[in-house]
Amino acid sequence: MIEYSPEYHSPAPPKGLIVDRAAAGCLAAAVTAATAFGMLLGMGHRSTTAWRPINALAHLIVGARADDVFGPQLVVTPAGCAVVLVMSALAGIAIAGLASSRRTLHIVMATGGVALAGYLVHAHIAARTPGGLAALLTLGELRALYASVAIATFLGMRYALAPISAVHPE
Repeated sequence: MIEYSPEYHSPAPPKGLIVDRAAAGCLAAAVTAATAFGMLLGMGHRSTTAWRPINALAHLIVGARADDVFGPQLVVTPAGCAVVLVMSALAGIAIAGLASSRRTLHIVMATGGVALAGYLVHAHIAARTPGGLAALLTLGELRALYASVAIATFLGMRYALAPISAVHPE
């Protein structure tokens, strides 16, 4: 039987670690959101409706009103932008929490796991609901979106978790 002894407890994490991880996740989320916006606008521009993929993301907030909105609209487009920003921030913070150290392999595994989980949920669960981005994009476009977002998030995390001396040499 294992007995608990107060002498052998695990040390508490440093006080600033959680805040630093959340800040790193938000910094990586900025790179992720920029990539997601670029990919979505590019996919929409290719089909001559640049804002439609971003408006389709607003389906999570405003429902069926966001379906078949081809141009920028005062209510729908900012809601779609908010979805991109919030999901990017959640993914960045999750990856920052999962990456146990600043090692490249840990960041690659955390980023790949979060991106794969997001893709599988989107492709197999969200695609079964009418409307939204899964109804608009093909499976290949969805794969390209998640792959580019995963690469951008990895690069953002490498920058966010880099030591200060490496980022700002003196």
